[in-house]
Amino acid sequence: MAKNISIEIISTNLGPHEALNTKVQTSSLEIGIYANNGSGKTFLSRAFRLSTKDELQASDSNKLLTIGKNDGAFKLKITNASERGVNRNFEFTMSRDKIPNITKNTTGYLFRVFNDDYIKENLEGLKYKPNGQIQGYILGKEKIDLTKEKAELEKTKSELETKEKELKEKVKTAIEDLDDLSIRKNTGEYQNVNFNNLFNPTFSITETQKFNDLINQHNQLKSLPDNLPDLRNVSYLKKTTTTTLISEFLNESFTKSSIAEVFKQKIKNKQEFVETGIKLLDETKSKCPFCEQNLEENSLKLIDQYLEYLSETEAQQIKKSNDLYAQFLSDKKEYSEIYKLSKNLELEYIKNQKYIPSLSDINLSEFQDLKKLDTQYKIIHDALEKKKEDIAVAILNIETKTAIENIESWIQNSNEKIQSNAAILKSFNDKKNNINSEKLDLNKRLCRARFNELKTAQSDKIKEIDNCNLIIKTLQEDILQKEQNEKISKKQKVVETFTQLLTKFFGTKYSFDDTNFCLKFKNHLLESNASDVLSNGEKSIVAFCFYIAETHKFIDKEEDYNKLFFIIDDPISSQDFHFVYATSQIIRTLNKLFNTQKLRLIVLTHNLEFMSILIRNKIINQKFVLIDNKLKTLGNELIMPYEEHLRDVYGISQGTKTPSHTTPNSLRHILETINRFIAPDIELNTFCERIDDFAENEFLYSLMHDGSHGGIRLQKGYTEPMIKAACDVVANYVLKDFSGQIKIITN
Repeated sequence: MAKNISIEIISTNLGPHEALNTKVQTSSLEIGIYANNGSGKTFLSRAFRLSTKDELQASDSNKLLTIGKNDGAFKLKITNASERGVNRNFEFTMSRDKIPNITKNTTGYLFRVFNDDYIKENLEGLKYKPNGQIQGYILGKEKIDLTKEKAELEKTKSELETKEKELKEKVKTAIEDLDDLSIRKNTGEYQNVNFNNLFNPTFSITETQKFNDLINQHNQLKSLPDNLPDLRNVSYLKKTTTTTLISEFLNESFTKSSIAEVFKQKIKNKQEFVETGIKLLDETKSKCPFCEQNLEENSLKLIDQYLEYLSETEAQQIKKSNDLYAQFLSDKKEYSEIYKLSKNLELEYIKNQKYIPSLSDINLSEFQDLKKLDTQYKIIHDALEKKKEDIAVAILNIETKTAIENIESWIQNSNEKIQSNAAILKSFNDKKNNINSEKLDLNKRLCRARFNELKTAQSDKIKEIDNCNLIIKTLQEDILQKEQNEKISKKQKVVETFTQLLTKFFGTKYSFDDTNFCLKFKNHLLESNASDVLSNGEKSIVAFCFYIAETHKFIDKEEDYNKLFFIIDDPISSQDFHFVYATSQIIRTLNKLFNTQKLRLIVLTHNLEFMSILIRNKIINQKFVLIDNKLKTLGNELIMPYEEHLRDVYGISQGTKTPSHTTPNSLRHILETINRFIAPDIELNTFCERIDDFAENEFLYSLMHDGSHGGIRLQKGYTEPMIKAACDVVANYVLKDFSGQIKIITN
């Protein structure tokens, strides 16, 4: 048969396999591997068993690693030329005191591994009372035609594969767009741009701006000038009491002056001037402070009148009115300056706002135009002037109150806007001075915007894929529902197979009680003492039988049987010969036992006789020896010398081979082997005398002894015809009494 299957095994620091690197070709996966004790065959079985464990532990790594090594790895690759495009790989890494990491398992096989670890974990610890906690069913194939449904299922799967491939290309393009912007790949938003999130109903992204608009902002951000100064906020408007004092002043009545009204009117119009002049008079009051002329009696009398007037309440309140209005105008001037500064700040912010994308939609609060309050200021001014005309009248009316309230409101609102702008300006300065943070924020927005655009643009394709998945799910459920019409209890199958195998090995000596899930010996339940009753060899057999029977536990559907791959490490430990032969026959019939299309099997052993049985009974098709970190083909002459000797002798008898120096030894080996098998109590020379034509061939006996013992030749040389005649005798004897052996070597 063509050796179209390639098996490659590479391991580092796996027990004694510090650098195992081997590759073999085989025609089937029915393989036997011979290895001496200590050569590492058990470590290979442990590597396979790692794929079968539900929970891995750090002790698994420690058990596998080479002594003194802290890290290791294992790789298995099986390639079948007839399975194009199928990659069957099993890989794992391991580190001391850490859980092994299975990095790949695409074999598609259900590995079933038998070794000492299996016995210790599944039977030895339970004193050979098997674990009966087996639940579930094996789904059978309904006896109806599901060809149409399965064809439609495969067609839909093919369509789905095509559509998913097309969509994944679009996702790849989106990611490349982000890569062009040098966005870090470890950003969460970047990693969210993936195929699966397009179908995740719980995954949503909010981003209002378009991807291209954000790219423009990205470019603006890159153009941020170096050493751009911080933007400084305007000062808060001082809280003033002037408006309150004006309000109180206008609302109060004062006593009028007793000085003649004509004089008061005259002085009111120039009270500030008079007040200033009085202040400038020297102590002697001898000269006018303005014209510097000597003051005459009439002038001095007038000055006295001025002084009298200014000391009156009316004059004092008029002065207060003037002072209040002067302060009022001073406050207004300060507000006007701050207002102008705020407008300049706003222009500066707008000019630089483009460099900080995250603030592109955030503007400073604008002040109300101070000029709009001119009318309010005039109302208050007019009220003060009117008050000066008659201080005895309270003239605070609704119009004046409203004007004062409007100005106070403008001051309060302006300060609130200054406070609000302070936060925006701080954000601007912080982002400007920490530009990497701003870049990161923008990059996140770019990822979100690109994902949203991808999802929108591919919405039809996403719906098509969702529809395909829905159809596939519906078809699979329909097929499964129909196939579930036949389902078999896993526990029942385990019990049936276990009982069947025990009978093949022990006959009626041991049986199995499925109620108590334990062995029976002469109708006695071995619930807690099976390990005391069973011999070491029997324990090995019970464990092997349960290992095979328990296979049903790992099958969910009947077609899963075709995924089985058995790894069996020395199942004949402590067994008698007839048990060894029975074990071999059980292994031979595994495919019939589980009704599998193909038998996948690797048997590892250090026992040459067991290996010979496996080969002679065609239980394995390929045989190898594990040596020097390599798998090498194992020759028949190393494990089956009898067959090889018989093949040589029969070939000489048939004229297809020429006698050689090994022919005498072959004749002796054949006859001694048959002698030991059928009449071990008879000496060889006596046994040979029973063979037809042996006595007539007078040189056969001497040829066997003289030509095989390597002693000094005493007899004459033998010709080829003589040796052929001797071979005829032996070949005819075997053909007559043991024709099956000739059949084996000639097929």
